Amino acid sequence: MPCPQPRPTKFHPPLRAETFSIEDHRNVHCRFYGGCIDVAVRQDWESFTCAKCPLFQQDKAPGASSYAFTQPANFGQP
Repeated sequence: MPCPQPRPTKFHPPLRAETFSIEDHRNVHCRFYGGCIDVAVRQDWESFTCAKCPLFQQDKAPGASSYAFTQPANFGQP
């Protein structure tokens, strides 16, 4: 089975920006997001959506565990 490839789709954002949320249409945490931006720029798209991409739900926002590490507490001691 072939690997899924990113597939951005041309998108026309609504005229009223206050009703629009980019997180509903794009996965900015996707490892291929930069490549999709490149496609949109080369195609001269006003905007794009990830909604039809097979990788849309793949990568999630990093949580605290991504930044946390185990280390003994020093309780303010130098």
